[in-house]
Amino acid sequence: MKLGEKDRILVLCIDRDNDIGEKTSWKGPIIGRENLLKAGTQLGLSDPEDSDFNAIFQTVKLLDEIKKHYTAEAALLTGNRNVGIASDREIASQLDTVLDNFKATHAVLVTDGSEDEHIIPIIQSRIPILSVNRVIVKQAEVLESGYYKIKDFIKESLENPKFSRLVFGLPSIALILYALF
Repeated sequence: MKLGEKDRILVLCIDRDNDIGEKTSWKGPIIGRENLLKAGTQLGLSDPEDSDFNAIFQTVKLLDEIKKHYTAEAALLTGNRNVGIASDREIASQLDTVLDNFKATHAVLVTDGSEDEHIIPIIQSRIPILSVNRVIVKQAEVLESGYYKIKDFIKESLENPKFSRLVFGLPSIALILYALF
């Protein structure tokens, strides 16, 4: 896809579980470079180990790079502590608000892990996504990726009864037989 001069890019940061709202006084959507810097700094001072802290600053970095060539804006969308339908509806509503204020033609998505990437269909239903930028703290990259792979595997296994019986049933039977003998 070739971008032209009239294209407007929205750099989106996602906080699906609303850590920033829980740990600071900020409420989503947070729009603009300066607001993102203030919110990110406040989150960093509140909880320096929160991965959303890194995602916010990556969003600002990408915004600065993109603004060299295109009209661009950045926004942080926050969900709800109860991740799922409640948080996804909140993110959809906030995205509509952002798009009403900034008529973007494309989006660049910044996330801190696969949990936030579950909202990609919501974003794509409103605006095309050019790229997804996953921010993983370098020290924890292997651990975090492994965690989400295992979590997704277990979730998918539990949702499919036939697969669940195979994955959890056979090893359980084998352990019971082993214990008996």
